[in-house]
Parts: sequence; C-alpha cells; structure tokens
Amino acid sequence: MEYLIFIAFIVIILFLRSYIIRFIFTPKLKEDKKYPNSTYENIEIELGIGTIRGWLIKSEKARGCFLLVHGWSSTKSDMLRYVDPLVASDYDVIIVDVLGHGQSDLIQKQVSIETFVQSITTTIDYVGERPDINSRAIYVLGHSMGGIAASIVNSTDSRLQALITDSMPTSLNSIGKSMAENVKLPYIPFGWLFISWFLLRGGVFLKARREWHLEKILKNQKSPALAIHSILDKKVPISNVDVLLSDSNFKQVIKVVTKGHHNCVKDKYFWNNVFQFIANSEGDIGNEVY
Repeated sequence: MEYLIFIAFIVIILFLRSYIIRFIFTPKLKEDKKYPNSTYENIEIELGIGTIRGWLIKSEKARGCFLLVHGWSSTKSDMLRYVDPLVASDYDVIIVDVLGHGQSDLIQKQVSIETFVQSITTTIDYVGERPDINSRAIYVLGHSMGGIAASIVNSTDSRLQALITDSMPTSLNSIGKSMAENVKLPYIPFGWLFISWFLLRGGVFLKARREWHLEKILKNQKSPALAIHSILDKKVPISNVDVLLSDSNFKQVIKVVTKGHHNCVKDKYFWNNVFQFIANSEGDIGNEVY
C-alpha cells in the first residue's frame, strides 16, 4: 500500500511539473496590445532556431540607437513606455519580442536566459548591418530579465556604448522567486521544486553556473552600466541592488520611489538620470547611489 501511495505521489508531481512548465512558464505568442506613436518599420531577423520580430522607430538625427529588451513573459508592446522620450532626444529605437515571446517564434519549446541573450546579440548584429542606423553608439535598456540578459551580453560584447537596467534581478534565487508568483503554491518547499526543474530544463542553472557566473558578470561589464530600481518593487526586491553596490563595476545605482515592478520610468527624474548617465558614460562617474 505504501508503495502504491509513493508511486501515485510521483505521478502527481510529474503531472503538475509538466503542466506548470508547459502552460505557466512557457510564454505564449501574443498579439501586440499597443503600437508606437511614431512612424515605425516592422523588422524580422531570421535565426536557425526562430524568427525575431520587432519595430524600428527612426529619429531625425540618429545620434545613437537604443535597443529595448522586455522581461520574462512580456512583449515589445510593454516597452513602448520608454520610446517617446528617446525618439524626441534623437535616438533611433529598436524594440523586439525576445525569442519565444510576443510575435517572435522559437522552434524549441523552452525559453531561457540564453534565448534572451541570443535575441540581444542577434539584434545588435542586425543594427550593425543596417547602414541607416548609427551602430557606433548602441545603447541597451533592459527591464527585469531583459536587464540581466543584457548584462551578460555587456560582460563579453564591446559593441555597447552603455547599458541601463530597470528593475533587474541579480541572482538565480531572485529570478526563481519572481517566477514563483505564477505558481499558486508556497515557494518553500513546493514552489522551488517546480521552479528549479524549470530552470534546469531551460539550461539556466547549468549555463549560468558553468559559463556565465552571474556574480562575475556583474563585476565585468565592458561598457558603463546604470541600474535603476524601485524601493517599493515587491516582485524583485530592492535588496537586489546590494550586490551592485558592493561587488560589481556598475557605474551608478539609482533608487526611486515608484510602485510596482514596471513603473521606474514614472519617476520624474528617470530620463534626466538616464541622459546624464549617457552624457557621462565616457568619463568616470564612480559608484554612486541616489
């Protein structure tokens, strides 16, 4: 009898795990909810593992190009909140749906941090191939998971002029807890059981621990990096910036007071801080906190 109960328990665990991975942690392709206010060009970038789709919004002077990278289970529509001030300041803007999100398809079933990284590097390649885009000044603004993926890129790729992260998790534990909100189970012990399997299945743990080493990545940013984080963010708590202050080479960390995980941009000094950082990105502004 005990043996049958054990077998039944294992079957239930495997079923729940499969359901959670397939229907909760694998983002579904979504229609665009909103569109840019300015004239835009639809772009497609073909890869062997899928197609990246996005928008290019051109400015008049093209003093540089901003690549906007959304977070987990979000889409390019969610990044429109950053576009207008950048275009008004004469930056071209590219927003893409990361592979497996929004309108960007992915042949493999599981998305991971690696597919975020691939989407960023491939889009940077695309910018370099377009003579009408200023590829000499490429900036990346990444939200949440898009921020940590952009930090991974910035640790090895010298083509970025500067990196800005918004509400970025800084550890695998933070990433796991953030995703656990999609599972209506206590994080300890049940949530972590499913989350850890998800991360392993997507190659996140193995890749991050074997090759990326997040703690080293944050200390080895090639181009100047700015982190902005709200002290009221409950999804990715403000404690995530502690490592950026104590053990990273991020040039600047700015704490703001805005509610939620997606509202740092509503801080009245957000764009002043971003553009001032860009203006100083070639100088040494040291580790600062605001």
